[in-house]
Amino acid sequence: MKKLWQIVGAGIAATSVFAALAVGAYGDIGVSGSGFSWGPGGTGTMQIRGHVLCAGCSLEQARQANPGEPTLYQLTHRQGQVVMTVTRVSDPGRWSRVVWPARLWVRGEEKLLQQLNAEANLFKELEIDGILSNTRTLDIAAVTIRG
Repeated sequence: MKKLWQIVGAGIAATSVFAALAVGAYGDIGVSGSGFSWGPGGTGTMQIRGHVLCAGCSLEQARQANPGEPTLYQLTHRQGQVVMTVTRVSDPGRWSRVVWPARLWVRGEEKLLQQLNAEANLFKELEIDGILSNTRTLDIAAVTIRG
């Protein structure tokens, strides 16, 4: 009977350890306004929906042309930059903690960056799927044109 309790106790202990590790691996606990967060590299997947207003322009130029638009963000990448208005994000809390000021570095495959810059896609609704890190870098996995 004593051996049975030792086996059960060891099983419970092992399960507790693995459960704690699994929870920690997926955690992203941020403290708003503190400038830091905890978690695996401070990254999280993000879906961003909006419209590209201009390619090759600055955030300041876009704000002058759209003075009433509060959700303008500049996405800078190796091929240039775009300014987009963001209408929805999958994790608004994380977005507001990480993306301030309203500028992001964007990395991704050449074809994905070309989709952002394409004149044919200006003002069309699009969705960007990627990983947002605490360094305000968005690694793009997909760009879907919706409009």
